[in-house]
Amino acid sequence: MEAKKSILLRHRFDNLEQLRKHLRVVDGSTLLFFRDPRLTIETGSPVLLEVAFESSEQTRALRAAVLARAEGQGLWLVVPNTRFARDVDERGLSPRKGRRLGTDEMVRLKRAGGGDYMVRLLDLSIGGARIGGGIPAQLAPGTVVALTVAPPEAGRAPEVTRGRIVWVEDGEAGVMFDRDMESSRVAAGRLFRSLEQPWAQAREIRHLPTCCKNGEVLDPPVPRIRTDGKQSATKTG
Repeated sequence: MEAKKSILLRHRFDNLEQLRKHLRVVDGSTLLFFRDPRLTIETGSPVLLEVAFESSEQTRALRAAVLARAEGQGLWLVVPNTRFARDVDERGLSPRKGRRLGTDEMVRLKRAGGGDYMVRLLDLSIGGARIGGGIPAQLAPGTVVALTVAPPEAGRAPEVTRGRIVWVEDGEAGVMFDRDMESSRVAAGRLFRSLEQPWAQAREIRHLPTCCKNGEVLDPPVPRIRTDGKQSATKTG
């Protein structure tokens, strides 16, 4: 687990085209403005942002940080890569079965016949997960793995979910859970429900009805980012 717990936020758009207009690619990072004048979060604080849509049940979870504050308007969030923005621009959002929840969990990854590794659980659905942060170089599509999550309650046995690696890219990997094994299916369901509870309390905003009319995006000026990836100022506007 991180020393500092990520703050859960949700930004709801009408459709994908609105999202495209608000994603700003700057110096290898992706910026998105979270318009909530009453929200006060320290610069640099970790954020898990769920992007949702009125026009579909599709969601995406992004790991970001607070980059800068626009006084009286809200916060600029920064994602430390351009992968999501590139996917949205070039391919849109591929349909997924069921909702995925972003998470801060650290899990133990065990390869069949291999060693154990501590990796980060980036997001989770009933049927699978995305992992990253220290995945072994030997991990490849088809590898059988087990993910073990230590529950917060003392005295409970850890949850063990088994599955198969389906893709590996840019230091991340996708796991499809074994739904035929009852113990694995039950463990995945319990973990998903435990993550749903905090997300029900996430701070949510909706896209401004007056924004994106006649091509005008009502975001404040984009803050500068230093070449080392850090913000050059903590306030804009």
